[in-house]
Amino acid sequence: MKDNIENLLDELSEKIVIASDLETPSLDFTANIMSNINVETKQSESTIYKPLISKKAWLFITLVFILVLAYALSVNTTANISWFTDVNFMPSMSNLFSKLSFSKTVVYAIVFLTLMLFVQVPLLKKHYDNQINFE
Repeated sequence: MKDNIENLLDELSEKIVIASDLETPSLDFTANIMSNINVETKQSESTIYKPLISKKAWLFITLVFILVLAYALSVNTTANISWFTDVNFMPSMSNLFSKLSFSKTVVYAIVFLTLMLFVQVPLLKKHYDNQINFE
């Protein structure tokens, strides 16, 4: 009895599958889907990134910093702060770095690598920001 019911169900399912037509999407199906996705992913004005400090402000801050640094390096004054020399902050480590010296090559290499770091970090940040942006 169970075999007979299973056979009937099997035959019925075969007839239904054969009788049904294969559905095909329209020709511009992909274009319709992509246009719907583009409409949904548009950024609203409330989510647009606006930095707290503008580029002009950063330029001004950098310029002021460079001018103050240039002025400080150009002034030939020696300050005699006697209270600072009298205070011994770390008596056990007072001569720890006195014999430490670097050659000019090492100093140039450290300066060059530091400058390259400050150049590469913004470039890499821009590169990865462009990869994340889906527009």
